[in-house]
Amino acid sequence: MMRKTYFILLSCLGFTLSLSYAQSPKDSVEVSLEPYVSLRGHLAVYDEQMELQENASKIGMRLSAGNNRVSFIAGTEVQLNMFKGSSSFNVDGDLAGGFLVVQPSQTQQVFGNRLGYLGIDLHKYGTVTFGKQWGVYRDITSYTDQFSVFGRRASATFIGGTDGGEGGTGRADQAIIYRNHFGPVSLGAQMQARNSNKSRFIDGYGLSSQIQVTKEFLIGLAYNRAFLNEPLINNHQVIGLTGNPVYFSFGTKYNSDKIDFGFILVHQKNGDFTQGELVHPTLGTLKPTVVYDANGAEVFGKYKFQKYALLLGYNLYVPETNITSIPVGNDLPINSKFRTSDLISGIIYQPVRPVQIYAEQRVSFGRTALGKKEPSVFTLGLKLDIAKQYNSTMFF
Repeated sequence: MMRKTYFILLSCLGFTLSLSYAQSPKDSVEVSLEPYVSLRGHLAVYDEQMELQENASKIGMRLSAGNNRVSFIAGTEVQLNMFKGSSSFNVDGDLAGGFLVVQPSQTQQVFGNRLGYLGIDLHKYGTVTFGKQWGVYRDITSYTDQFSVFGRRASATFIGGTDGGEGGTGRADQAIIYRNHFGPVSLGAQMQARNSNKSRFIDGYGLSSQIQVTKEFLIGLAYNRAFLNEPLINNHQVIGLTGNPVYFSFGTKYNSDKIDFGFILVHQKNGDFTQGELVHPTLGTLKPTVVYDANGAEVFGKYKFQKYALLLGYNLYVPETNITSIPVGNDLPINSKFRTSDLISGIIYQPVRPVQIYAEQRVSFGRTALGKKEPSVFTLGLKLDIAKQYNSTMFF
């Protein structure tokens, strides 16, 4: 009986050892899962009133599974609207709307789609991802996208009250993106396949290039072009629309232990829109969509202490208001003083790593498309960021 028992034990041990040798690294898959949550909200004081507002809270997850040759990646992110506010001054909280569809200020649903993509990481040969994801144009405009609430209004990224999805400048819709780096040079190429333009095979494309000049200093430029249906352009029914939207951006970024600095310049043609106003001789007052060209500049600066940080920046966005393709009358559909001109300052206190208490002030010198002075705004808020990465090796 004892001999039989020893034989069984030795047989089991031999079988286990044979499996361990058979399961070589070639049969293993490294799996990485990173869930994260960012909860943000603040009190906003403007127009002699106070309002509790959402500040683009989000929940997401990133997944990677593969080996040292190839990995398969996926990501998803939803926006969480915790407060029943009717407005928000963080343009990153704008969700998708179509190009030429002016988004009114409205109460959002509890959840909204921000990102969702799949892809392949070929390591030294680059990554290919497809789905709703950050476009290559924002590779550059993100240099100044560092404020707690304000900023981003002069970068032509979140156009017309949208997330830049249809034009491909922000969270690009149905995009295929390739990214890779060669030493200090990083490259990005983007194509949109929304099947919305019946006269073209693709719906838009973009390119970006960045050079890491030193460990702290980065310089980059980007180009994005979206294709609209040709009849929409040729029938001259959309005020100001003379061609397909085109976007250029150039920027520099500096990051060190004490100082963060970003600067961008942008130019867009046929690439942004707003709601104008015209008086029709028989129909009365009309509020048409107006497309316009513009130039923009953003500056961001941050000085860091151990638990505090001071922020300072400026946004300037100057539209071309001399619109000539006006279907009725001779009045301009948008005010000649229409522009964004924001001086932004702020302070961040971080008592513990996941928590930030922020105060941010926007002093506005600009005017809306209808000539109304834009409000200056003060915000006092709280941000909680939690992320955790789980790594595991699976054998097959």
